[in-house]
Amino acid sequence: MVLLQIFEILAKNKKKKIGIGLGNSEFHNKKILNASYAFLKKYKSEILIFGEKSALVKLQDHSLEPPLGIQFKECINPEEQMVTHLINKKIYSIVRGSLSSNKFLESLKSSLKLQEINRLALLETINGHQFFYGPVGIDECNSFEKKKDYLNQAIKLMQTLDIKPIISVLSGGRISDLGRDQKVDETIKNADKIVIEIKKKYPDLKISHDEILIEKAIEKFSNLIIAPDGISGNLIYRTLVHLGGGKAYGAIYMGINKTIIDTSRVGDFSEIFGALILALALS
Repeated sequence: MVLLQIFEILAKNKKKKIGIGLGNSEFHNKKILNASYAFLKKYKSEILIFGEKSALVKLQDHSLEPPLGIQFKECINPEEQMVTHLINKKIYSIVRGSLSSNKFLESLKSSLKLQEINRLALLETINGHQFFYGPVGIDECNSFEKKKDYLNQAIKLMQTLDIKPIISVLSGGRISDLGRDQKVDETIKNADKIVIEIKKKYPDLKISHDEILIEKAIEKFSNLIIAPDGISGNLIYRTLVHLGGGKAYGAIYMGINKTIIDTSRVGDFSEIFGALILALALS
């Protein structure tokens, strides 16, 4: 069973209110509206679309008769309002949509009093292999301890979903490259170290250091791939999804007792649709 199907099964008989945000791009906002339409044809839920007046006016021009289940929420600060609705249980999950990442993260950290943000993306290669992946934020996993905490959260999430993790930890080079560069050496040693520590904690878990060979991780059908750091992780994500013919289905905010799903502000239809499925399944 592919990973997205697990979320589709969990979402099948649920009915919840989901919030999603609009940014400044009419082109990308139309994708959000179209994905919302398509989602509601398949799932019994409600979608609240949060946006500034200018964004909503343009979007409503394309929606003379909104289908049952869609509401437009005009607000000056959609990032803040959407999170407030989530906290007050007026909605049960939120999807970033095309909102600014910086403003959305600031609102989350402030409203939920978060020190760290850890997002686990669901990706798919051009050949159809789906896997969880991270870090995807440029400021995530910027130390060994934070990376270990991230991996522990990812394992816990997968176990909650009854998915047996097969983990590939990546580094900045091959083991035979040790000595060529101090920074590369550090990523290799840290990857070895984190594999040892995770094996001690989870003796039955499949985890390996696959060096810089991300293609090896895919060949092994790993369902959780960990990049060396947030910057390389973000670049790999962009290369796969925006240049390599792969797909993204949203990213789950881990370690939070609220259901929050991230998307790229320029995400394709499939990413928005997938994120809505994740949001409903985890509500």
